[in-house]
Amino acid sequence: MEKIITNNDLKKISLGILVAAPLFFLLGYFVRGCSSINRQAKVTYSGSFTEGTLVSLNSKNVILQDPDFSIPLETVEKIEFLEDAQSLNSDQVPLSDTEKSFVGTYKLQVGIHKGVLSIFPRKTGGIGATLRFTNWGKGSNEILTGIRVTGKSIRFVRSCAGARCSEIGSNVPFTQTYTGDLDGKKIQGAYQGTNSSGRWLAER
Repeated sequence: MEKIITNNDLKKISLGILVAAPLFFLLGYFVRGCSSINRQAKVTYSGSFTEGTLVSLNSKNVILQDPDFSIPLETVEKIEFLEDAQSLNSDQVPLSDTEKSFVGTYKLQVGIHKGVLSIFPRKTGGIGATLRFTNWGKGSNEILTGIRVTGKSIRFVRSCAGARCSEIGSNVPFTQTYTGDLDGKKIQGAYQGTNSSGRWLAER
């Protein structure tokens, strides 16, 4: 996570309350982040959260896309901008050569489901990844965990629990472990998890 906007910050931004020069600088920094195109964000509100592309912030609502979602500002507790390839700068921790070989955006096929897999460097070191399906659930971005690269092989976990399941379009909680091997511009492998298993393919 790069930076967090709390509900108090949001109110100060929307009402234009600038109490000190440092705060003016900080809020201006947040506003620039909010106006960025295709900026992935996690919005916590009313004890729940959702993720998508933050496209607008005004005195009444926070507007997301992918999926399309409008959240009343008064219910928002915080906004967290997610790390992605566009947010990197010169002070990031260098990747290993094996990690670099996996970085990119892939067309994803998991069984009959199609989508997009994104693998990107993290400022704290290592790589992060998200996926979303275009013909499953709500088309929401899902953050992958447990990412491990060994040589030309990769492993990661896709899962959901609680309110997050309904937000991405799943009727039940699940955990799936994916393993795959990189061959040129393709990653091929298998996944296994809660009442499901099969093959998957990702291609740049």
